[in-house]
Amino acid sequence: MRTEIQFQRRGKTVKLASMSPTLTLLDYLRLTERATGTKEGCAEGDCGACTVVLRRLRGERLVYEPVNACILFAAQADGTEVISVEDLTRDDTLHPVQQAMVDQHGSQCGFCTPGFVRIPADRRCGAQRLLCACQRLVLDRGAGRAARLDGAEG
Repeated sequence: MRTEIQFQRRGKTVKLASMSPTLTLLDYLRLTERATGTKEGCAEGDCGACTVVLRRLRGERLVYEPVNACILFAAQADGTEVISVEDLTRDDTLHPVQQAMVDQHGSQCGFCTPGFVRIPADRRCGAQRLLCACQRLVLDRGAGRAARLDGAEG
């Protein structure tokens, strides 16, 4: 019987052995790692502020799945790679979706911004699946066109 779960995070293996079975992935990220870019908004999985991507093997394919970290138990990340908004920036350079949000003033209060920047930035997952109405409006009004994932002019 296994006594720990493990997942990949920022190139390292995270092993969690003595944790509460009700620990959410969001609480792990924010309280243990101090990765505070992923936010808790509604605590019900509706707003998208807590969105992260899990990379996992399905059959023989690696898939990227957007999930709501506020309602996902940390144990459910077992065997995955956890990718959050903090993982978008490379060498202090914003990801094109992040830059488009800045250039197009695509944020309102900014609280849910990390979640809805995280998903369109990763063309490998179903971006529209977790976007709420206000997020689609922001993407439709500039940020989405400025940082089209398919490279087409928008």
